[in-house]
Amino acid sequence: MCWPANSPDLNPIENVWHLLKQRVAKRFPCSLADLRQCVEEEWAALELSDFARYIGNMHERCQAVVNAKGGHTKW
Repeated sequence: MCWPANSPDLNPIENVWHLLKQRVAKRFPCSLADLRQCVEEEWAALELSDFARYIGNMHERCQAVVNAKGGHTKW
């Protein structure tokens, strides 16, 4: 499937990074070591369903980008 190489609309991992960032921020890490530990723990706590909700709608994402002629979408 061809799509723009740097399109965050079509890159589900960007949504996972955002989810991870939110979860880590809620823990208020206060040092680099604490931050690293929080990231590792929160990454390990991610479940397949966390990924599936971003992958399962790829058809809709692709169609939205096509409809927007490569422009901005709600994704």
